[in-house]
Amino acid sequence: MHTDLKRKLDWIDAAAIFVGIILGSGIFVAPAAVAAATDSNWIAAGMWILGAIVAASGALCYAECGARLPKTGGFYVYYREVWGEGVAFVGGWTALLITYPASLAAIALILANYLQDVVPWGASPKLYAAVAVVLAGAINILGVRTGANTQRALTAFKVLALLLLCVAALTATPITPEAAVTELPLAIDNPTATLSAGPLTAAPLFPGSIAVMLSAMVILLWTYDGWSDVTLIGGELRDPGRDFGRTVVFGISVLACLYVLVQLAINTALTPAVAGRSQQVVADAVAVGLGTTAGRLVAVLVVISTFGAINGVVLTASRLGYAMAKDGAFLRVFAAIHPKFGTPARSTVALVIATVVYVIAADFGNLMAFFSFNVWLFYSATAVGLLILRHRKVGEPPSWRLPGGIAAPIVVIVTAVAMTSSLMIQDPKRSLVGLAMLAGGIPVYLVWRALFKVAPPMA
Repeated sequence: MHTDLKRKLDWIDAAAIFVGIILGSGIFVAPAAVAAATDSNWIAAGMWILGAIVAASGALCYAECGARLPKTGGFYVYYREVWGEGVAFVGGWTALLITYPASLAAIALILANYLQDVVPWGASPKLYAAVAVVLAGAINILGVRTGANTQRALTAFKVLALLLLCVAALTATPITPEAAVTELPLAIDNPTATLSAGPLTAAPLFPGSIAVMLSAMVILLWTYDGWSDVTLIGGELRDPGRDFGRTVVFGISVLACLYVLVQLAINTALTPAVAGRSQQVVADAVAVGLGTTAGRLVAVLVVISTFGAINGVVLTASRLGYAMAKDGAFLRVFAAIHPKFGTPARSTVALVIATVVYVIAADFGNLMAFFSFNVWLFYSATAVGLLILRHRKVGEPPSWRLPGGIAAPIVVIVTAVAMTSSLMIQDPKRSLVGLAMLAGGIPVYLVWRALFKVAPPMA
């Protein structure tokens, strides 16, 4: 049985995957929270740049780990080297059964809700979501180049389209708060897309307050999430040591510039007072320049943007099940490579099936809670793990080293503590459920080890 993946991807593919996964639906929501937090364009831009620094710190930690251990499997490989087979198993199984399928299902449901507005066929949103995930799975089974080329096209399209929408908003005549209630076109004729009720001359919160800014930062950081996924394809990059670092620097730079531009365009077209009360802030900003067609244009962009994220996650996350199966931490049958297409087809099918189950069985709020809490635990474990890899001189000298010493790992660890604490305070019940799911991997590991015996570390 053939079980080896070939190194067919370059840093352009990695960058398209990196940007395509991160640039999903968050940018269509977060600017409203930032506008509600501050009416200063400088402070708003600073918040986005701060988010980029946090994301870059985390992504670069993963990049150096990937340079030291350039194998398929990403964090699972790093955990096994640093923390041992038990932690790697629990982390891998949690990601395999909860984090990745739950996050994919959440993105697919967002796609489905917008697709209903574009193509009102009357089908259930969950059907649309399931079809999107199955389609992404099929694309990535047909070949890693098929999946990567699709990702290149989707990422390029949505970046260009978002830039064009920014131009439309920046060149529009700004709307006044008083006129917004009566004159702003409704996005896709949907009442839920209008500005929320209330006097727009007074923001619903207290702009500039620390508490509001921190709340906005939590939402803002969500728009940068997904920066760890590209390391899962380390075994398929031609030069992972060099490519990971280049991908992160390029990708975060593109995203930060794009996000700042989107925020400035929205603030220009709507003013912060209006933007802070908008429920579909990008559609409303574009509507000022393009009129009633804006809603459908933005809906189409959200559908394409979210499908790009789905395609990227399926491409990368399917490698986790493959790596674990090859290592003996998952059923060996999933370590097989398709004889014709050269992809981990069985692992991809398993990921698609798990995601469809989440689409059918769970709601969006629960899906977000299931993976939001645990993912920051993973990020901090990787940041600490990098420091341990350095201390043990694993992979020395690495083909690429994160500059700045311990600064980036410390940024990630501090942010992870803040995020998990915030989530625990705001939604303790769901956060505890997510933590319980993580802890549930411990007895699974003990049973698995007794029955199958986990294989020695991957060569």
